[in-house]
Amino acid sequence: MILNNYEPQEVLKHFEAISQIPRGSYNEQAVSDYIADFATNLGYKTIQDAKNNLIIYKPATPGYENSPPIMLQAHVDMVCEKNAGTAHDFTTDPIKLYVDGDYIKAQGTTLGSDNGIGVAMCMALLASQTATHPPLEIVLTTEEEVGMGGAQALDFNLLTAKRMINLDNSDEKEFILGCVSGTVMDFMLPADFDTVTPDNIAYSITVNGLTGGHSGADIHLERGNALRILGNILAQLQDIRIAAISGGMKVNAIPREASATIVLPKKGAGKAIAILEGCRTYLKAQYRATDGGLAVAWEADSVGKALTKNSSQCLVAALTLIPCGVQHMSMEIAGFVNASCNLGVAETLHKGVKLSIMARAVTDFYGANMEAQINNLAKLVGARVTVRQRTPAWPYNPDSELLKTAKSCYRPVFGREAGLKAIHAGLECGVFLENIPGVDIIAIGPDQHDLHTPDERLSISSLNRMWTFLQKLLEVA
Repeated sequence: MILNNYEPQEVLKHFEAISQIPRGSYNEQAVSDYIADFATNLGYKTIQDAKNNLIIYKPATPGYENSPPIMLQAHVDMVCEKNAGTAHDFTTDPIKLYVDGDYIKAQGTTLGSDNGIGVAMCMALLASQTATHPPLEIVLTTEEEVGMGGAQALDFNLLTAKRMINLDNSDEKEFILGCVSGTVMDFMLPADFDTVTPDNIAYSITVNGLTGGHSGADIHLERGNALRILGNILAQLQDIRIAAISGGMKVNAIPREASATIVLPKKGAGKAIAILEGCRTYLKAQYRATDGGLAVAWEADSVGKALTKNSSQCLVAALTLIPCGVQHMSMEIAGFVNASCNLGVAETLHKGVKLSIMARAVTDFYGANMEAQINNLAKLVGARVTVRQRTPAWPYNPDSELLKTAKSCYRPVFGREAGLKAIHAGLECGVFLENIPGVDIIAIGPDQHDLHTPDERLSISSLNRMWTFLQKLLEVA
């Protein structure tokens, strides 16, 4: 065991155990079964539904029988990202953990502490013989990272708690009290392909080495989006046709890599190479502060078919005009992003190119504006937009009674007052609030960094503090 010499051991042993079980979104059956068996063997009533969501009921400890129940909530799935060259199959291979100073990391892949560490804290509470608490309703959901499909399919009639602690926060210094909505859209550009004639030459262009990150929590950091950068490069080139494009892995992750195969007349090859060299120079300078590893490379290639010139121009227009990055900042909350859009994934299919997009907004007004912009662009280039998923916002509530209780026991553990914030990311709290009107929610969690990337890491010391705090909170809640 990698983590058996670190505290809190009662939490980390469960985190390491579930890290051995593949649990990417849509592949949660095995980990759900494992946790269900774990809870059942402890003697607790456990419900597992068709989506592999789990609801586990732990009775109150002596003296708390008359206290109102409290819900603890986390999600079992993780984002599956890996570095180029890392040999890892997320459907079969365990996450390879290691410790670097105060941090738990994974070898070349995402760690899955988002939100595996929340799941592990729930498991530790189930197993604890010393924690004191009201009746607990532990809800572990699936498909959170791909649109919250698990939470949206949950039977909320099985829950009685009107207070909820979400464990999907990644900053110990602050309580989360609100989040934005999320809309996932597929921008399908039907395209015509023509044969490539011998008087043309093909090149494969690659953009990689970017930092990437969470498309909500990191969007304000101005990190490069590989698909947007690639689109801007293609826009500089002249008289080209695009044979294929790909990039990104998850719609909710800022893409770190993208590539395109282009075709152009042989007589224009020298000018194209000069343009590519110029792009590489200015892009490395432009992104030196945020993406120091940015690389632009190209090599000769060979293809038999490519998009027509018109289809290629429409694709370049989409890559450069789809909203991407921060769209609106708040005038009421300093530093808060009101609306953003992430061009997350590009795929070349048999009959066209699909671009997957995730828009986030604090209000319906901002969300509707971004959708209208994308739909209007689609009309101009002959594309079709399909909304794949919508998740509701969680309105900011600084008057939460649960918050008052949490603040009262925060300082003794952390030595400071807790900050309060809303986040520009999606949490399942909005789904719970929509289905349990009036439920009082806060979100907490230990320090985690670079979520949704292979640089994801979890602070051990922060986890220790957060575990202590959670137990104290349940003791007085």
